[in-house]
Amino acid sequence: MTKLTKFAIVELNSQTDILANLQSIELGIKIASERGTRMVILPENAFCFGKQGFASQYFDALKAWSAQAARHYGVYLLAGTLPCPYRPDGTPVADGKLRQSSLLFDPAGDCLARYDKIHLFKATVNDSTGNYDEGRTFEAGNELIVADTEFGKVGMMVCFDIRFPTLAVKLREIGANILTAPSAFTYQTGKAHWHALLTARALDSQCMVIGAGQTGDHVVNPSAPSNVRSTWGHSEFISSDGESILTQTIDAANDTATRDFDITNNLAHLPLSAKAASWLPKSDVCQQLDQTAVKTTPSQQAPSVIFADFDADAQQITRQNIALLECQKLTIIVNNT
Repeated sequence: MTKLTKFAIVELNSQTDILANLQSIELGIKIASERGTRMVILPENAFCFGKQGFASQYFDALKAWSAQAARHYGVYLLAGTLPCPYRPDGTPVADGKLRQSSLLFDPAGDCLARYDKIHLFKATVNDSTGNYDEGRTFEAGNELIVADTEFGKVGMMVCFDIRFPTLAVKLREIGANILTAPSAFTYQTGKAHWHALLTARALDSQCMVIGAGQTGDHVVNPSAPSNVRSTWGHSEFISSDGESILTQTIDAANDTATRDFDITNNLAHLPLSAKAASWLPKSDVCQQLDQTAVKTTPSQQAPSVIFADFDADAQQITRQNIALLECQKLTIIVNNT
């Protein structure tokens, strides 16, 4: 009998309030763990949407919190991304920039892998922001990462990386069975390309692709609450043969077990977030907000948890039927005449 592995995406509407984000994250992990999930995947910018320099001050503490979450709830945790002020070798990132780092933890709380986003988003988008250039804030990574787990090898990507088929194929070539893509696609680019890109990368690599997205409106600077960015959401799992797969979706705002759960007033039911309040009090964040911003900033949406099963045996059969990497044996001759 084929052994299935249950995965869960926690789709978030992260804001600049790190403590509130931790509460949403922990609630999502709790829901997933209680339903037998083996691996939980968070979106890009899960811990803070906007104010990346501020969030980077808490990189080590949030890394430790994520390790505790994986251990406490007994899951593998792909902790979306965190802004990190230093490179994997410990040297500071040049010019005051950061790395956009995706971390994978095992159920013992050990950090199995760190992947720093290679392809930084630079585009003009028909939305209120207009011009995006992550290179102003981040330094690109330069290392491919595949992590070993009990259910397969996980190739790590982040958001804009999924536009680059060679990266997906290279991850497959060095052993990946699963590709993770924590993301914060803009509403416009997501509407146009999100599903197509996830599907294409699954077909390119013959890996299951996990697209964990931010969703909804995000106030990236609470002192200017009209400065809102909208993300696409629509988190999904794509099987290695290009099919969208899911087994269940739970909206924490409507689930019978959590619909009356007010994230901001239930620290007692979220033990890790309660501990975090001692080193990341909500007041530290709120002190940066003026009263107008507090009154006009929209409420944070409750997380949704999307489930799917990974069938490693079925995926391997598909791979045996298509020699995906055969094309790399071709010799390309350029005729300049």
